[in-house]
Amino acid sequence: MSRFQVIVEEGFSSAHALRHYHGQTEPLHGHNYKVQVIVEGKRLQKKVKYVTDFIGLQKALRAVIKPLDYVNLNETPPFKKENPSAENLAQYIGQEMKRQWRERGVKLVSVTVWETAETAARYFP
Repeated sequence: MSRFQVIVEEGFSSAHALRHYHGQTEPLHGHNYKVQVIVEGKRLQKKVKYVTDFIGLQKALRAVIKPLDYVNLNETPPFKKENPSAENLAQYIGQEMKRQWRERGVKLVSVTVWETAETAARYFP
């Protein structure tokens, strides 16, 4: 059976410090994060012949990451208590995407958060 995936990417810039990193809190520092969201569907919509609208999916992702942009993540819920690791960021973004974006016949496959061009964490809901 065929299936289709749609991918959108956005970025944000924030500061963070991991608590309990090698037994202590690491120094506050910043990243230019990149976020990739992949959704999947088995069928194309009849008239337009797409799985989902790129624009709608991208708007939803922008709305989810907007509160994370240009802040100290350690002072931003839920990261006031939860460590703002790339893994936790990916999970948070994924959970918020599932809460805020729904389209019949389309499911969220993964969320990837890059801290640098070479390092990333991926969440599969």
